Amino acid sequence: MNKNIQAFSIIEILVGIFIFSLWLVSVYAVLTSTLKLNDYNKNYIIATNLAREQLELVRNIRDSNYKQIKKYNQINPSNSDYENMLEVWKYYKIENDYSSTATFPIKVEDITLWFWEWQIELQWKMLNYKLSLDDQHRYTFESIDKRDTHFYRYISTHKVEDSNGVIDNAIKVKSKVIWFQRGYHEFEVNTIIADWKRL
Repeated sequence: MNKNIQAFSIIEILVGIFIFSLWLVSVYAVLTSTLKLNDYNKNYIIATNLAREQLELVRNIRDSNYKQIKKYNQINPSNSDYENMLEVWKYYKIENDYSSTATFPIKVEDITLWFWEWQIELQWKMLNYKLSLDDQHRYTFESIDKRDTHFYRYISTHKVEDSNGVIDNAIKVKSKVIWFQRGYHEFEVNTIIADWKRL
């Protein structure tokens, strides 16, 4: 009789351990998925702001050109070089220029010849437009005190068309941010930069 009671107790203990293990595994799975989702949301918010910042920089260039009475798509309004324009079907790096020698606070670099966009190129050819953090925690392409991030960003320019054809004095700007952390992710936002004073 005592043997049956002891065997029944061991079975109860094993069932209890099994149920507790299932509960523990499910709690761990929920915590892991919550942390992954939290990490993704943080990176998504950063990517959204980085992409929108690029569009604001392009708008600032256009508005500064109006102030200087220059063409709306001239890259550096303080420069007398009228050949240096934002053109369609090109890729650019654009960022704030924090250097003390800058003549204009926005730096634009044409990267069309070196442009690549594939997941396998993230650690090779795309390093040209990988972002790092400077000593003041600002995202930049070049930093002396370089702390790499997992974000890559650029803008591309395209023609604006409607039912009547191509619209002159307007450029469609696509701002894209790519990041690779727990998988490959992208965020893209588009706008049209128009020479509204002359349209």
